[in-house]
Formats: sequence, C-alpha cells, structure tokens
Amino acid sequence: MEKCLMCKGDLEKGNVNHIVDLDNFIIIIKNVPANVCKQCGEYYLEHKVALEIEKIIDSYRENAAEVIIINYFDGNVKYFV
Repeated sequence: MEKCLMCKGDLEKGNVNHIVDLDNFIIIIKNVPANVCKQCGEYYLEHKVALEIEKIIDSYRENAAEVIIINYFDGNVKYFV
C-alpha cells in the first residue's frame, strides 16, 4: 500500500475538491479522483489526472468570473461568481 509523504499514513482511492488560485480567479474542481491519506487528508493526483486538470484550467483562463466551480467528471461549469 502506498504511504503519505507528509505523515506516512495509508493512501486510499477517493475523490477530492481541488482548488486552484490563479491570482485573478479561483477554480474549484469537484470530484477529482485522487489517492487520499486516511490519516491527514493530504491527496496525490495521478499524472493523467493532473494533465486533465491543466487542460481544464487552460480552458477557463480567459473567463471573466472570479470563482468557477466545475465537476471533474463532466467538465460542466456549475457556478460562476
């Protein structure tokens, strides 16, 4: 079983809300698949998931909203603020 780099706790598959703060706006990506530490909650993304998140971020860079909330699995925007 994989171990957390922060606390050495066990990791398990789960979903997290990943927050990206890019100074002029914030993107909250819900339900991102990750390996989550059972002990401290730290999470780790697989390489392919990280690449997909980069694509999502790039697709919203020119948006005028300050906060964007989307669901990872369908890529649909849930809220603009």
